[in-house]
Amino acid sequence: MVDISQLPHLVRLLDDQSPAVRDAVLKACDSFGDSLETELLRQGLTLSESQEEPIRHLLDSGRRSQFRQAWSDLENIEDDKKRLEAAMQAIVLLQYGLRVAGTLPAMLDELATMYKGSVSAIDALTLSRFLFRVYGMTGAGSSDYLNPLNSNLVYVVEEKRGLPISLACVFMLVGHRLDLPVEGCNFPGHFLAIAPMKGKRVLIDCYNRGRRVDEVVLARINGSVSLSEVLRMECGTNDILARLLRNLIFSYKRSGNEDNLPLLSGLLGNIPQESGTLRSL
Repeated sequence: MVDISQLPHLVRLLDDQSPAVRDAVLKACDSFGDSLETELLRQGLTLSESQEEPIRHLLDSGRRSQFRQAWSDLENIEDDKKRLEAAMQAIVLLQYGLRVAGTLPAMLDELATMYKGSVSAIDALTLSRFLFRVYGMTGAGSSDYLNPLNSNLVYVVEEKRGLPISLACVFMLVGHRLDLPVEGCNFPGHFLAIAPMKGKRVLIDCYNRGRRVDEVVLARINGSVSLSEVLRMECGTNDILARLLRNLIFSYKRSGNEDNLPLLSGLLGNIPQESGTLRSL
């Protein structure tokens, strides 16, 4: 293995135009194995787009290994919401790397702080209005709906759009910071949130700007079930994680990027089921 002190020098040489030099640099970088990105971060080295491109396959391999470990560590987290947040961080790590994954908690903290500064009293109704009306998060459009990044909460918060389940996860995790027990609803085909409002449990459609789902709205979505039946579809983190992985698998297949599929499929098979298998998104 190359001396780690040589890493800054190797990074500079990634821009060298000589094929022989670049091949030697790639071989040296490969010797770091899955620790390459960890060492880049430890030494405060930031790659330009042109520097990252030739070693992307090395970084991606390391990210898959780190994702696998982070996912394995979830079983040691007892708090349901903290486990969900750690899983969402792991997805960011897989897609964006270590440096960006570490920013997710601060982004959620900032949303909670912004919300608290905008209201006189904290409750789920005004939090929903803030996230989906004031801050402006909404559902991903049809042209971008199958983008794997729509399951990445850093992307979702920055771009202010995502899938029903990723938007609901933002609602749940910001709510958790405010001691608001917002939960997931494993509704087939269109994930919803369940929030406490004035002593009742109500359904929130995060994809459609946080609209409240009453009997009339539900009839337009699915007339075969009642509101009370849907409220019984409240789910825990295991069901959410399974649904997230199914979404990622489907999105990566549709995008033609299959490098992550064996890893994701293997992890999906190991998640204990809390309720019946439902269609994702």
